[in-house]
Amino acid sequence: MSYPASELVIDPVLIRKYDLAGPRYTSYPTADRFVEAHGEAECRHWLGKRNIGGIQHALSLYVHLPFCDTVCYYCACNKVVTRDHGRSAKYIKHVARELAQAGALLGADRRVSQLHFGGGTPTFLSGEEMAQLVRALEHHFASDATCQRSIEVDPRTVTPEAVAMLAN
Repeated sequence: MSYPASELVIDPVLIRKYDLAGPRYTSYPTADRFVEAHGEAECRHWLGKRNIGGIQHALSLYVHLPFCDTVCYYCACNKVVTRDHGRSAKYIKHVARELAQAGALLGADRRVSQLHFGGGTPTFLSGEEMAQLVRALEHHFASDATCQRSIEVDPRTVTPEAVAMLAN
């Protein structure tokens, strides 16, 4: 049911209560939880706890690809504005290494039920770079048959050819 704007009641007490900055919830844990106190040992500890007792919950993976050709003003993500694809090629190698490390820590049953590519814009990557990234993901993690996949694209620059490549 919808109401006309003239009937909308706005609670000023509620507005004042929540009129403050908070973390963006695009990932979990949220970015403000990544501090030096949580290093490699803590990461290994918590990933190891995931496999205790034979309970294997499916994973949700977010791959941050921070590159953009030009700055846009609707994105609040950590981004690198560049036209130098050498930077993204190097970044993909680092992400592949991190996937290998995480895969080893999580053990053999690493089912992925949700996969999201965000950024910047993942469509910055060349077709070969995206293929390398997907191969690394598939090598270290198995997707559920019903895995939900999503991707952020820059609507100003994405082409039908890029959409077809991503669909494949």
